[in-house]
Amino acid sequence: MDCFAKNENGNCNILRCGKCQGGTCHFHKTREEQAQSLEKVSERLRSLPEYQQEAIADKYYGGVKKW
Repeated sequence: MDCFAKNENGNCNILRCGKCQGGTCHFHKTREEQAQSLEKVSERLRSLPEYQQEAIADKYYGGVKKW
């Protein structure tokens, strides 16, 4: 299975370790696992009170709620 962070050259786009280490890498995830992880994050952000969502959006997303 390919990792979501592996580019067309076989290098890791997330870590600066050169070639993708595959299943031995602690950050290895399939594209499906990454999509599920991002959805879980979005669900958590949506569950926060509005004032906290706005503070997070301002600090990390230029004021735009991307969830």
